Amino acid sequence: MPKQSEEMTLEELAQEMRKRADSLDHLTATADMTRRQVVSSTKASRALKAAADAATQYAQYMFWSVIVSAVAAVASAISALAIAYSV
Repeated sequence: MPKQSEEMTLEELAQEMRKRADSLDHLTATADMTRRQVVSSTKASRALKAAADAATQYAQYMFWSVIVSAVAAVASAISALAIAYSV
């Protein structure tokens, strides 16, 4: 019993696609190759979205760390000025 196209390796699908363009084997292999491309593309876009979400989160952390650092620097400057003028 021949393999279903979903069970074939890419090399086996390529062999099937080398058959006559109007044969059922060729059309089935072409359809399965297209399906595999769509599945791979969907997985890649999900991975890209996850990476973009992580980058956004990182950027937010960096933004708030800069804000906290700036506030700390201002507080330190005010403290230094207060000490300098109190002497």
